[in-house]
Amino acid sequence: MLLSLSIVLTYGAYLSYLVLNRQLQQRENGHLDKELGDEHWSVHLSWSQYAALWTWALSQDFRLGGIGLLALLTAPLAFTMFLYHLYLVWAGTTTNESSKWSEWKEYIDEGLVYRWVGATNGMPAQPRDLVTEPLVDWPIASAQWLYRSEDGRPPGTLGYADGTAASWQSVHGLYEIDNLYDLGFGDNLKDVFRPT
Repeated sequence: MLLSLSIVLTYGAYLSYLVLNRQLQQRENGHLDKELGDEHWSVHLSWSQYAALWTWALSQDFRLGGIGLLALLTAPLAFTMFLYHLYLVWAGTTTNESSKWSEWKEYIDEGLVYRWVGATNGMPAQPRDLVTEPLVDWPIASAQWLYRSEDGRPPGTLGYADGTAASWQSVHGLYEIDNLYDLGFGDNLKDVFRPT
């Protein structure tokens, strides 16, 4: 949708330019016949004369000029938003999650985050809710736990029913943490466009 909006806005700005440019060509040369060998109306003009003529064209048809300027100025915004969403799909996050990951990065930089990696058998099993998550490819439970310490010390030993204990490791960067929802760019893209 954002890509199509960018294309439509760019095309709208281009159409506005064509109409206003035609008016300027007719005003400066008196006719529109290219067969007569006319140069473009802006040849041999200074920048101030060029700006003055465009100002005249915008004032003659201010509705078309206003719409064209609006389309010209908003097309880069829509295209930039499209690129940002493409990046979010590549990263496997949402805008809310990107905020969450930036907070985790700050805690990691302060040395407050510890991680435990192991099998998911120590975690409570959760059945998949087919109403809310019927077609998701990511796992229900993660094989890692993250702990944010208040004082920079690792948590105490966490024991499980099978007698195993968690071994906590200090986290030095986000690259050590697995994003449960990041399936890779191709699979994330399929997940975005897959009909539910």
